[in-house]
Amino acid sequence: MASSGETLSRVTKVAIALLSLVFRSARAGWCRLAGSPPPGKFVVLMYHSVKAHERARFARQMDDLVSVGRAVSADFPGVEVANGSTYVAVTFDDAYHSVLENALPILQERSIPATVFVPTKDLGRRPGWITNERHRNAGERLLTVDELRSVQKGGGLIGSHGVTHRALTDLSHAEAFAELTESRHLLETILGDKIGMLALPYGSSNPDVLHMAAQAGYERVFLSIPRRDGARLEDGVVGRIDVSPTDWPLEYRLKIRGAYEWLPLAIAAKGRIMTVLRRLAARR
Repeated sequence: MASSGETLSRVTKVAIALLSLVFRSARAGWCRLAGSPPPGKFVVLMYHSVKAHERARFARQMDDLVSVGRAVSADFPGVEVANGSTYVAVTFDDAYHSVLENALPILQERSIPATVFVPTKDLGRRPGWITNERHRNAGERLLTVDELRSVQKGGGLIGSHGVTHRALTDLSHAEAFAELTESRHLLETILGDKIGMLALPYGSSNPDVLHMAAQAGYERVFLSIPRRDGARLEDGVVGRIDVSPTDWPLEYRLKIRGAYEWLPLAIAAKGRIMTVLRRLAARR
C-alpha cells in the first residue's frame, strides 16, 4: 500500500500533468489556427511486470492506448510521424515471466507491438538485483531461453538490459563496456538476430555511457524518464515514462498523451535545490 507521501506526490504530478496538457492543447489549437500544426509525438511506455490479477486493468490501459494514438514498435523510425499525431510504444524492462503470461496475449489481441529488455545473467531465475522481499517483483522470475525465443517468434522485439542490472554509471569503464557487449552477444547467440536496442538499468546515464553504447553497437538507447524533444529521434536516445497496471486511470491517460514531459525539468530543479541545501548545511 502506498504511503500518504507517495500518494501526495502522485496527486501533485497528476495536477502538473493536467496543467501541462491543457497548455499544450491550447498551444496546438493556436498553431492550427495559424496554419502550422504541432509536430507529432512519440511516447514510449516503460512497464515491468503484469500480475495475473492485473490483466483486466492492463487490458483497459491498452484500449485507452489505441484510442489515443497509433501503437508502434520501440524501433519506430520517426520519419513517419505526422503532424499532430501521437505514436505510442510499449516496452517491458526485466523480462519477467508474468509479461509473457499476462501481457503479451492482450497485446497480440490488439495488434500492439511489444519490446522486452533483458538482463541476461538471471534468465530463468528470480531477479538477483532485488534484495527487498517486499518489492513488487521479488517473487517474479525472468524468462528462460526458450521463452525468449517464443516471444521473438510471436513478433516481440528483444533488447538488452545489461548483464547484471547494475547502474552503468556506478561501474568502471571496463565493467560497463562488458555489461553492454556481453549481454548483446549472448542475446544475439540465443535469438540468431541482431540486437540494436538497449534500456539502461535504472535509466543511469551520462555521456560516457551513451558513447560506450554506440561503440558496443546499439542503435537506440532508452532512458527511464521522458525527454522534451517529442518525436525527434536523430541522436538515438529515447525517453520513456514509467507506467504500471496500478496507475490511476487519469494518471495513465495523461502519461500516454505525453503530459509528463516536464518531469526531467522537475528532477533537475530538485537536484539543484538539494545541492544548494547541502552546501548551506555544510557551512553551519
